[in-house]
Amino acid sequence: MPNRREQLILLNLVPGVSSACLRRLLEAFGDLDRLWAALPEQLAGVERLGPELARRLDEGRRDAPRLARELEQAQALGVEMVTLDEADYPALLRELADPPLALYIRGRLPLAGDPAVALVGARRASLYGLQVAERLAGELAQRGIVVVSGLAEGIDAAAHRGALKAAGRTVAVVGTGLDQVYPPEHADLAARIAGEGALVSEYPFGTPPSAMNFPRRNRLISGLSLGVVVVEAGPRSGALITAGQALEQGREVFAVPGPVTSPVSQGTHQLLKEGARLVTSVEDILEELRLEPVDAVRPPGPPVARAGAGASPAATAERAGECVLACLQKDEAKDIDTISEETGLSAAALPAVLLRLELARRVRQLPGKRFMKPWS
Repeated sequence: MPNRREQLILLNLVPGVSSACLRRLLEAFGDLDRLWAALPEQLAGVERLGPELARRLDEGRRDAPRLARELEQAQALGVEMVTLDEADYPALLRELADPPLALYIRGRLPLAGDPAVALVGARRASLYGLQVAERLAGELAQRGIVVVSGLAEGIDAAAHRGALKAAGRTVAVVGTGLDQVYPPEHADLAARIAGEGALVSEYPFGTPPSAMNFPRRNRLISGLSLGVVVVEAGPRSGALITAGQALEQGREVFAVPGPVTSPVSQGTHQLLKEGARLVTSVEDILEELRLEPVDAVRPPGPPVARAGAGASPAATAERAGECVLACLQKDEAKDIDTISEETGLSAAALPAVLLRLELARRVRQLPGKRFMKPWS
């Protein structure tokens, strides 16, 4: 008889056997070992199981070759399989009404306690939406927040790229097996995500992209996150499904306003009418979720100019910050190149200096990466 971990993996391989179905089976048989020993007619007698699912369950629980193939493929692809009752299973997902029996993970999921925020939206996004998604994701990543999305075209891909550009962590929850990438043109992006974060699926290897998979995938995007930000969405967008699932899970829902003439603004504006939190900057998200912003781990940059030889890191940072503040005004925004020219500070080192000042609310960032002193 397979051990408990193998039993849960086998059950996850049977189409239609969810954790809700498993609860009914355990009510009927008491534990997994008794379920494995049950006769086919006993399986068929379980309430709301049905003869077809009972047949698949009977065959699936005894399919040792399929289990061996799945475990071998996981090892070959560098995929970790984590079952519902293992310690490494994400605690937020375990709280769901119907958590996956097993997760397939390529990469490394955030540690327990690492805050995560989902960014989702339209596949056919506007340039405005793509820019907003990439910027918000980058700013969240710079503050140590994990960005979760679904690897789809449009807003999802922009969110992942924004987090990666900021040297942050991002998680892509997909609706296929992890032996394939959908859409195929995101193969390079998926590889980068696996290297800096994780690809996650509840679907066995070989599962192709199917319309029925993605609504279930969406519940994991929201389930892994403290809140869901919808950047653009049409009136019947899958992002609205994710927002609805987030509300059911007790997560916060945010929406970014857009042009009233744009079809992909209809969904976000409807969410705002229904009480979603308006997002115009990353601070709106951090404040609502009560997250303390922190600097993400950054690769070391070149030394800041005019820092002074032999200065301590703290003194160097403070001196650079004061130099920037002396350059900025309350009535004029300046880009990084201008600040670099006027202060003599390295343009490569300035983003870290400006971020520290922004977190201290001594500097305000405007669209186009322009900076000025706050008005008040």
